Amino acid sequence: MSPTKTENMMEEIVDLFHKYTGRNDKINKENLSKLVKENFPNFLKACEKLGKDYLGQLFEKEDKNRDGSIEFSEFMTILGKLANDYHNHSHGAPTCASGDE
Repeated sequence: MSPTKTENMMEEIVDLFHKYTGRNDKINKENLSKLVKENFPNFLKACEKLGKDYLGQLFEKEDKNRDGSIEFSEFMTILGKLANDYHNHSHGAPTCASGDE
């Protein structure tokens, strides 16, 4: 049985994470910035237009153990926040409206 579309999307999320991690299987602040700029450029531009340091705030908030890097579970929380913002936007909220939560 071949994988479902959703199973393929999950594999793509894991692959996306691994594309930007170091040897420690974590993403540092510079690589998180690169990931978002390369994969969510329109979202990030909307945040920048609002004058929000979305990435800086998000990184600081989600780096729970303050080790200067994002583990996979923290990365999934970040993706969840991005997805939530996209969902809110689909209902008429401005993009990046929840960036200062």
